[in-house]
Amino acid sequence: MKNNGRIISRLFRNSVISIILAAIATMIGIVIDGIVIGRFLGPDCMAAYGLVTPIINLATAFSGILAAGAQIICAQHLGAGDAGRARKAFSMCMIITVVISVIMVAVVLIFRSDIAVLLGARDKSAHLLAPTSDYLLGVVFSFPMVLFLFEFNSLMRLDGDANRVIVAVVVMTVLDIVGDLVNVLVIHGGMLGMGITTSLSYVAALVIMLLHFTKKDIIFKFSFKGLRIKDLADIFATGSSSAIGSASSMLRNAVLNQIMVASIFSSTAVAALGVVNTVYNFTSSCMIGVGMTTAMIAGMILGEQDRIAAEALIKVTVKTAIVVGGILSAILLIFAGPIAGVFGSKDGAQMVAMAEKGLRIYALSIIFYGLNVAFINYTQGMRRMVLSDIVCFLVNFPFIVLPALALFGILDADAVWWSFIIGETLNLLLIFIMAGVKKHGFPFRARDFLFLKEPFGVEPENVLDFSIEQQDDVIPASEAVAAFCEEKNGTQKECMMLALFVEELANNIVQYGFTGKKSHSIDVRVIRLDDGWTLRMRDNCKKFDPTEWLKLHNSEDKTKNIGIRMVCGMAKSVKYLSTMDLNNILITI
Repeated sequence: MKNNGRIISRLFRNSVISIILAAIATMIGIVIDGIVIGRFLGPDCMAAYGLVTPIINLATAFSGILAAGAQIICAQHLGAGDAGRARKAFSMCMIITVVISVIMVAVVLIFRSDIAVLLGARDKSAHLLAPTSDYLLGVVFSFPMVLFLFEFNSLMRLDGDANRVIVAVVVMTVLDIVGDLVNVLVIHGGMLGMGITTSLSYVAALVIMLLHFTKKDIIFKFSFKGLRIKDLADIFATGSSSAIGSASSMLRNAVLNQIMVASIFSSTAVAALGVVNTVYNFTSSCMIGVGMTTAMIAGMILGEQDRIAAEALIKVTVKTAIVVGGILSAILLIFAGPIAGVFGSKDGAQMVAMAEKGLRIYALSIIFYGLNVAFINYTQGMRRMVLSDIVCFLVNFPFIVLPALALFGILDADAVWWSFIIGETLNLLLIFIMAGVKKHGFPFRARDFLFLKEPFGVEPENVLDFSIEQQDDVIPASEAVAAFCEEKNGTQKECMMLALFVEELANNIVQYGFTGKKSHSIDVRVIRLDDGWTLRMRDNCKKFDPTEWLKLHNSEDKTKNIGIRMVCGMAKSVKYLSTMDLNNILITI
């Protein structure tokens, strides 16, 4: 019997849609602003909007480090069965988020004109100072919301409340569209009004998400009790790749903006780059959603020290990145003209033409971008931080900026468009080279790209890992566990207990959990330790805590549900945890 990896694959597919939507949510307000600005406020305002992109990237740098760090640390604790430590890490993350939010808003409010000049609203583009400053003033209040939305994205998925994220996205999108149209058609609030409506829509989305924390049956509850500085250090260290990615993207966009300013088209080229960056933010949000799903599940796998699950995660991540990236690439290649046209008016025909060309070239890089993001997030989730940080910096700054600078004298503004695909290709080649060096040969299997920090878990020969798909699998599973225990010199009592526990719990799960049209599985993992045995059973059925059930029904007929009573009575310890809509039972004997 073997583990078919279906629970991890299904978990990934079930999670990735809501996480992509949540990732898009953090950027969709900015995308909508770009469309309305380009259509109704003209090329100069679109150029000002493009100049603000690096500051938006800076805000996402902070949100990235906190969101990624918190989700991975919390997932790792949950994977190890320690919900208490996950709550403490969550509470510490909330405190530092408030502190960073206040500082960010204060700095932009006080120095927004200086920031606008620094971003490029000077010299030939000095006329962009007023609209750039106005947009900064309005949109700055969305920055704290972006931080929290990023963090609640994965944490609420860990807490089994993914649907609330989708509701928040819909509400925010509708409010932002309506608000932007009212601003340009009725109020005539200009760039300041555009920023304010975006901020208000983000506030509405955050309020909806905050309602999750009023529920009683949740993992993450804020508390000042037991806070540890170490948790904060772990969050920042683990989230460093996201911060490096966002910060280096900010620097990259700043450099690319300056290249466009120096081109023969000047502000028109800057506006075209603003269009491409807007679409880039949307498509990258989709691929980042894939990456965030990978990082979250990788954190759980790290806590469990499960090599087989890591390999299954690599497979489903690569497939998903190729499918999602391929769809996005096809859409951009086919509809680059209409998409660019959405951002322009009659006065911006030249900008639209430049942006259309840029979008078609950029479309060629999306699949490679998705694979690179997946690798960065996977290594981040596995807490291979040096590897993740280096690769993240290379692909976000030098691999793109250096080709753009080198080609500028030959291709002028087109050098920027080609730099995206060159950078993503170079980074993907780097990953293959590193995997090949590690393997001492050509990497072609998922296990060649695991990049685990050894030692990882127990030796493979001391682990029995398999899946149960139906009732007929239960008895063979019990027999396989008994045989494995005997092979590893377990005592007769230990072999009997392990086999019995698997049979009783699996029968109970199949009988009461395998219901409806949803495809169900049970993953069974038996580990031989120096001082005993551990048994982990994981299923994707409806939530059921056997330990809590026993507490509530302990005084009833002792002949009912005798299997659960027997397991809880005979084992050294039985722990239950529900996370990401999975039931996890960890038994030690």
